[in-house]
Amino acid sequence: MRTKRITAQGTGIYHCMSRTVNGQALFKLREMEVLRKMIHQVADFSGVEVLTYCLMNNHFHVLVRVCPEAQVSDSELMRRYRVLYAKPS
Repeated sequence: MRTKRITAQGTGIYHCMSRTVNGQALFKLREMEVLRKMIHQVADFSGVEVLTYCLMNNHFHVLVRVCPEAQVSDSELMRRYRVLYAKPS
């Protein structure tokens, strides 16, 4: 695993990716749709902005913008929890 390379304070753009073991094709259309929704739920919860993403049958890439830390109100925290733990439709 690579070590993080944070060089500046404030906003940063990061390329995140993950692959399956041995390149096994796990993601079909349904799984890709579930993963897409999860990416956006986790991004909303953590306060990052998804700039773009690419989902393939054995790996995915996500480009995110991380903004400087900001105070989160109680109501915003509760909204984020609701987004993260919403029942799938």
